[in-house]
Amino acid sequence: MKCKYPKLFEPLKVNKVVLKNRIISAPLGSNTDKSLSGIGMIIRGTSGSVDDSRMRLSPGPYCFADLFKGAKVREEVSVIRQRGAKAEFELCHCGQFAMVEKGDYAIGPVSFIREDGTEVRAMDEAMMEDIADKFAKSALDAKEYGFDGVLLHFGHGWLPAEFLSPYFNKRTDGYGGSFENRIKFPTMIVERVRKAVGPDYMLDMRISGDEHIEGGMQVDEVAAFIKSIEDKIDMVHISCGVEVNNETKIYMSPTAYAPHKINIELAKTVKAQVKIPVAVVGGIMTPEEAEDILEQGYADAIVVGRQLIADPWWAKKAWEGRSEDIVPCIRCMNCYNPYQYRTEEEKRAHVGMNSVPCCSVNPRYLHEDRVPNEVPPAPVRKKVIVAGGGPAGMRAAITAAARGHQVTLLEKEPVLGGQLICSEYDASKQDLKRLKDYLITQLKKSGAEVRLNTQATPKLIGQMEADSIILALGAYPIELPIKGKEKNRIFTSIEAYKNLDKMGENTVIIGGGSIGCELGVDLAKSGRKVTILELGPVLNRTLNDIMKTALETEMKKYPSLKALTEVNCTEIGENFVSVRKKDGESFQIAADTVIFAAGMRSRIDEANAFYGIVQDTDIIGDANRVGTVWNAMEDGYYVSANL
Repeated sequence: MKCKYPKLFEPLKVNKVVLKNRIISAPLGSNTDKSLSGIGMIIRGTSGSVDDSRMRLSPGPYCFADLFKGAKVREEVSVIRQRGAKAEFELCHCGQFAMVEKGDYAIGPVSFIREDGTEVRAMDEAMMEDIADKFAKSALDAKEYGFDGVLLHFGHGWLPAEFLSPYFNKRTDGYGGSFENRIKFPTMIVERVRKAVGPDYMLDMRISGDEHIEGGMQVDEVAAFIKSIEDKIDMVHISCGVEVNNETKIYMSPTAYAPHKINIELAKTVKAQVKIPVAVVGGIMTPEEAEDILEQGYADAIVVGRQLIADPWWAKKAWEGRSEDIVPCIRCMNCYNPYQYRTEEEKRAHVGMNSVPCCSVNPRYLHEDRVPNEVPPAPVRKKVIVAGGGPAGMRAAITAAARGHQVTLLEKEPVLGGQLICSEYDASKQDLKRLKDYLITQLKKSGAEVRLNTQATPKLIGQMEADSIILALGAYPIELPIKGKEKNRIFTSIEAYKNLDKMGENTVIIGGGSIGCELGVDLAKSGRKVTILELGPVLNRTLNDIMKTALETEMKKYPSLKALTEVNCTEIGENFVSVRKKDGESFQIAADTVIFAAGMRSRIDEANAFYGIVQDTDIIGDANRVGTVWNAMEDGYYVSANL
């Protein structure tokens, strides 16, 4: 079979190990499905990877602490190798950011008291020797338990990076100040590990090419450091950012607001200065993007993370030339629990769906015990009517058809997509557009009948003699009863996306949720003056912490975009809106266009009217409760998987 992506599936030799292709799985998510996908190498994550009680993201035993724990890790090696992937073990020490037991202390380059009250003690040379030895011991343990190589995590603000970075390392002794001093302890770790595992064992490294912090590590110093140790390591992965700082985490794990392939220029800079293979991570979403990176010579291998959570079969589908069948990651950060580094008290204080780890597009993620890789054929073939062609309706129709049911989908609009149609008008929604296009493609392939321009009514569906009805009618924008709204150009948020060229120079958006703020950014990009009015005390209330930070960062890029909180729009005039603050003060804002982005309202009453036609009737997605893409996709999958 001729491969569509020849560079991506070219073997790569690293020391004595040959990876069968250039695809490396980042250390996150379950390996159960990924290991069957044909990936070249899979990295086992950091939990308890260095034998030190003060290293971890959360307190817990060392993973090789005894025979029973070690046996579990050995089973992971077996799982990873099911279809020929090489198994790599990540070694990480969290340094000053470690979550230690109450009353204990963390260690780092300098002494200080963290915001949570934990003491951080500056490491002396005896501590450095001890930690270097523990890195070596952990690497040797990994080798003896069957891993093909180890990955030294020297990026993202962890202990070695804290010494490398002038931002963290403020020491005045021989381990701080100059570049030569700052690399001493990290180099000691590398040398100690290499001595322990021997010259023929694969030794890899991940490092941040740019910490995205003022005064942090820059790519030229990173390249110089790698060059100084390239006789001791076999490959380097170029990432960026610092993990525990949301302002830089949005680059480390780029959100939907960031471009794809975010680190390729950093990788290119390092690759030009070193002889060992260079891998690159960060927003590599498609086989086409991966192939381009390799063809252009930016890197020798690509590291894929969250995209392999969205679709663990990414590599297999790429090998078979089925890129259109890859489930797109929408980079929503829901899989990346934003509260994992907080204390237990802080975690318990954060409730709601924006703190629940999940995958918006893969219902099997974290639920492999109850969600099969492929839905089984239904014992009885049913006639299923799906009303609504948004993400919930399309997911339901695709899943029902996969089970063998006769499916008809009714959509009142001339196109499919529901609220995802906004992605056609906003370049920052490229990942949502990929999801929309994927669902439409899979729906066409499913064999389900699709009737566009067809309004679902109880009468029509009653005439279709269905066995099961799935109501995915969606939601509609809330239009506020504000005095004078007939005097200005009023748009709902969905209408605004479809009519961006009709927006005035002074636009007021009523509602500071994610829809209103994203729309504000899009309008500000075109030079318009935009004011967002939010009744509550915060913007983007329903977003997780990382996405909220990312969107706020985007908003700050545009001086013409302003957001006011705890204000109420009391009147709309021909060229203005009247606004009242919480303290009662009133003022006017110039506005020749007003957009309502105050939320959505479910079509539950409309959907309830369909009950009584057939016994098997379900309401899903926004029609039942206004939610996210995750809620819509989850509803659509589960209702049909159980038909």
